[in-house]
Amino acid sequence: MSRYIKENYFVLIADDSADDRLLLKAAMRATGHLQCVGEVSDGAETIAYLKGHDGFGDRKQYPMPDLLLLDLRMPVKDGFEVLKWLGTRRLRQLLTVVLTSSMESEDIKRALDLGADLFQVKPRSHRDRQTMVLALEDYVANSTLASVRSMRGRIVGGSALEVQLARTP
Repeated sequence: MSRYIKENYFVLIADDSADDRLLLKAAMRATGHLQCVGEVSDGAETIAYLKGHDGFGDRKQYPMPDLLLLDLRMPVKDGFEVLKWLGTRRLRQLLTVVLTSSMESEDIKRALDLGADLFQVKPRSHRDRQTMVLALEDYVANSTLASVRSMRGRIVGGSALEVQLARTP
């Protein structure tokens, strides 16, 4: 990614909850720059999408995302397994945000240690979800690859009303 603002930033949503995926897509439609280009329901599908395998080979239909919103608790392969796999690849343009219900410090530390760029607790209200998506849009639009990687190990505030980046413990 470069410092200029692109017209659209492509987002892959990896979450086993169809409701959560639907709500995220609705919030993204209101932003203008984040565009959902794919949604998958488990970690194996996430990896297949990113590799361009198992029906995801057409990059015009399934373009590489700029942003991966990754749930930790998914079937087949969980979010931690996806993060481990990502750690073995050179997908430097991909910003990975763990979006989960878990606020367990062990999960936060493990996800960040495995390479997640940000950790966000799933917002409960529509307003919080829109605020989070707008903050993510701004973050992606104003980040260069170097600054994204230098911010590794930070957390996005839990409420998403006033998103803050803070050092993890």
